[in-house]
Amino acid sequence: AMAEGPQPKRKREEEEEKNGETATQGGAAAAFTLSDLRVRRVLRESARDKIVFLHAERIGLSGEGTDAVVILEKTPFQEEKIPDLLKKPMNAELQMHNDIYCTFYLSPPPELSEIKATVVYPATEKHIQKYLRQEVHLIRETWEDYKNITLPFIQSQSFSIQWVYNILEKKAEADRIVHENPDPSNGFVLVPDLKWNQNQV
Repeated sequence: AMAEGPQPKRKREEEEEKNGETATQGGAAAAFTLSDLRVRRVLRESARDKIVFLHAERIGLSGEGTDAVVILEKTPFQEEKIPDLLKKPMNAELQMHNDIYCTFYLSPPPELSEIKATVVYPATEKHIQKYLRQEVHLIRETWEDYKNITLPFIQSQSFSIQWVYNILEKKAEADRIVHENPDPSNGFVLVPDLKWNQNQV
């Protein structure tokens, strides 16, 4: 992700207030574990992509729940670990055998069967709607349609970008910075995308 220099603090606060979101600086996510969350419903899942999006909540001491979005994703194979996948002891249950084809269900050791969990907490209704199943439509959009319909919708649905300022101000992900150019006019910070496991090039 690349980001330009931070806006003046006052302008940031006005934008966040306009978006109706409370900015967090990493403290909220660090204050709980996955076991604190209770699944409410499945928002969307993809068997092809091996990923599921969950609407969860964390029950506080007062008994009230705070919404969260949890994304569970099977991590991709890492080439250097593939030889160990067949060598290490594991349960291999034969599901089907037909001529030259066999299908097994494997139960590999934990280090070879990781699941990546991404948590959005506290989550707003916008976050929940973002990960719901969406119908896809193809439309022909004119400039007038964009100006009068699409652009106002985009502006009304914008999320807080506090996470960008946390990176720029070294409040989060400082150890993940790949490159930083501090030039006041053309400077930028380069960090890996959260969707990348940082192993497969």
